[in-house]
Amino acid sequence: MPAAAFLLSFLLAGTLTASPKDKPVTDKSKTASAKAARAREEKCVDRWLAARKLDPYGLPEGTMYAGGTPLFDEATGRQTDRLDYVYRKHPEAKAACAPARKTRLRRNADK
Repeated sequence: MPAAAFLLSFLLAGTLTASPKDKPVTDKSKTASAKAARAREEKCVDRWLAARKLDPYGLPEGTMYAGGTPLFDEATGRQTDRLDYVYRKHPEAKAACAPARKTRLRRNADK
């Protein structure tokens, strides 16, 4: 009898699957606010670049790029984020437009 109970539990375990309602819920408001923050940052960078007569990649207007964009490395197949690319070339744009990072205060371990 114990073997039959084991076999039955084994067979039933294979038929039980997680339903969609069992999946973790993502916080859509956090996703939406992150997208909105990214859009605000991109607008700020675009204004910063335009004020300095630079193209969307931070180089002089009219610059031509092999492959159409400096963000794609054809040798490696890697794509670079535009804001990361601009911030590497112009750290002052990051200082002007990037949101301040929240940092946690560390408690002094000696206390």
